Order: sequence, then C-alpha cells, then structure tokens
Amino acid sequence: MIDSVQLLAAGDEEGKGLALLVFFGLSILFFGLGVYGIVTKTVLLRARDVAFFRMFGVKEFSPGFAVVTGLTYCLCGIFMFVAATAVSMGFSLDNEGKGKPVAKQDAPAPERPGPAAPADRNGADAENGRDQVGEQAMPSPLFPQFDEEEEAAPQLDEEQRRQQQAEQEAARREQERMNREAEDRTRQQQEEARKAALTLPAPPQPLSQFAYVDRSVQESKLLGKAKGERFMDRAPEGGVMVGAIFFIGDHFGNSIAGIQPIYQVGDKYVKGAICGNETDRPVQLLAEAGGVVAGMKVNAGLVMDSAQLAFGPLKGTKIDPKQGYFGQTVGSDGGSPNDFYAEGHAIAGIFGTYETDKSLMSLGMYVITRMQESAPAPTSEPEMRTYTSADGKFQVEAKLLKVNADGTISLLKKDGKEISVPLTSLSEADRTFVQSQQ
Repeated sequence: MIDSVQLLAAGDEEGKGLALLVFFGLSILFFGLGVYGIVTKTVLLRARDVAFFRMFGVKEFSPGFAVVTGLTYCLCGIFMFVAATAVSMGFSLDNEGKGKPVAKQDAPAPERPGPAAPADRNGADAENGRDQVGEQAMPSPLFPQFDEEEEAAPQLDEEQRRQQQAEQEAARREQERMNREAEDRTRQQQEEARKAALTLPAPPQPLSQFAYVDRSVQESKLLGKAKGERFMDRAPEGGVMVGAIFFIGDHFGNSIAGIQPIYQVGDKYVKGAICGNETDRPVQLLAEAGGVVAGMKVNAGLVMDSAQLAFGPLKGTKIDPKQGYFGQTVGSDGGSPNDFYAEGHAIAGIFGTYETDKSLMSLGMYVITRMQESAPAPTSEPEMRTYTSADGKFQVEAKLLKVNADGTISLLKKDGKEISVPLTSLSEADRTFVQSQQ
C-alpha cells in the first residue's frame, strides 16, 4: 500500500499518479462519511437529494435510513479504494517493464552543473534528474536473456553405438590385415632380391686364364681412412676381378658395410671372401661380357658412404680405356669423392679396413702390373644332358646355357628352342650338376 502511494506521488508524464492519489483520498473520505453516518444515525444527503426523495412522498428519514445511507457511502469508498489500488498496481508494473524505478517523494533532485535554469523549468529538470538516477541504478543487462535453452543433440541409441563400434573394429582389423600383407610382400621382395644378389649367373663369355707372379701385383692407393681392422682378398690362380657384391648397412645412413669380390677364372665366376660386415641388403655388380674391373670411385668421410666400380673390356692382357664405363653407384650421399684407375691393368683382389658391425672405412685394390695368358679361353660347347624333374615324371634333353638370378636355369633343347626351368623342380643330381657349373 505504501509503495502504491509512493508511485502515485511520483507520477509520470501523463499525470496518472496525481489522479490516482486524488482517487485514493476520495475513497477514504467516502468511507469515513459512511462510518460517521452509521455511528451518529445522520442521514448523509445533500439538499437536492432530499428534494429528490420528497418527490416520492418521503419527508422524514428514520435512523435505519441513515444507516443505509452510511453503508452506501462505505461501499462507495471501498469500491473506489479497490479500483484505485488495482489501477496503481498495473501502473507500477508498466513502469517497471519500461526500466523506470519508483523514486521516493523525499529524495532530493540532483543538482545540475552550470548556470541556473529558468524558474518554469525547475520541475522538468528535477524530473529528468530522477530519470537519470533511475537509469544508472538499473542498467540493462550486458547479454540478452533467453527464455528457452537450446535443445541437446540427439544421442545414438545402444544399437547404433554397437553397430558403429563393430564397423570400426572391422575396419581396424582390415587395415591390420592389409598392413601385414604389405609387410609380407616387402619381406618377400627383399628376400628374393637378397637371393638374386648372392646368386652368380653363368659368365656370358669365357676369359683366358692368366699367370702372374706376386712381385707383379702391387697395392693401389687407399681410398678412405685407414682405421679399424684390416682385410684383404686375392683372386684364385688364373683369375681376375670382374665385379663385387656390396653389402649396404645402416651406420651413418646407407653406408657400405662390406664387400665380396667376384672373380672370373676361364668360364666360371668365383666368389671371394666377405670383407667387412655382411648384411641382408646385398647389391651385385658385374662387368659386361668380356669385361673386368678397371678401377673405382668412392665417397668417404667418417665411413665409406658410397662406391662405384669402373669396368672395361679386356683385350689380351690389357684393358681398353677408351671403352671403359661405370657401374651402378651403391650406398648413400655424403663424404668426399675419391677415385682410382688401374691405367689398363687388371685387378687381382682388394684390401682395406672396416669397423665391426659398422661400415667399411677404406678400400684399395691389388693391381696386376704384368701378366700373361696361361691358357686360352675355353671354346667348347656345353654338353647335352638329360634333365629329370624332382618327381621323376618328366625328362628333357638339353644344354645348360646359364643360371638366372630369379632361381631358374636356361636350357637349349635339341630343336633349338630355349626354355626356363626352376632349379628347385629338378632332381638332386641335376641341381648338383648345375651348381658345379657356376
């Protein structure tokens, strides 16, 4: 009730507050007159009201009539009070919705700086001051308020979740299977390459056998650093170096871990000793038909990073330098380049140093400064032989032409047709014969 009276006293731009305050006063006045008439039995009628009743023959008024008129005044006062209260409550809600707080009647208006305003504007200035204070007291919210929360995203039900997990598990297993197959293929390819690199084919062309004495064999300059354990290997009697098997390691990258020289004696290839470290990544380098090793190029620093053999055709006991060529470079980049060429002489072996389980450190060659042919190159044709399958069901009469790197042998039949046969499909006696021809 007190808040409503304060609101009516505050008023607004339309003057509703003052009107409601007057209405409240009248309701109290009517109610008070009604109580007075009931208590004193006084008829509360104006002169014109009395004249109105006399028109109907009522000239005197009883005490009961006075009570009735008093009750009428009381009811009118109550009705006016209730109506004014309802209107004032609605007006208060409207002002609160507009963000205008109720100002107390005794609150002084804030002073405005600057020169005094004219007298007829004092009331407006005071009203504006109250509005500014109210606006500062109740600032608007920084962020808008939402009446409804956002709806949560729908969750997968249990069946969908299980299906999704099953699909993910199936995809994972399929990926693992594919990875295993890829690894198996890689290992198989590496194993096939390793076997091919370690398997010597039949020489495409026989060479003469040579004779030379030890004093005619000299060491070349050493390429690399003379550090670690020393190694050396010499060709068998009558043979010269025609290639090598390099073993690639993983010390300082793909460095040269070891080397195994390949010699040719007449119409056969012969492997030398493995010098350095043997690995599962061999690389075979061989001269072309009628060619021999004529020198080498290396890149060496802390280790033997890479190597490359130089070849040339052997004419009698000398190498023709004009027709020389280089083979494949094996190893990795790095190190300082260095090379050696035998100046037309054949090579009878290698020497150098290496570090165990690491790599080659240096490499040199034994150069044959003077040699002579001890036996001419064999010219006899391969003999005709009957080859039998391992189960004894098939036979073929043919000549052995060569042993291929893929584990097969090439045979020349009587009718002149060349065929390839897996070595493992032949009988044990035939396999032994083929191995003896390598």
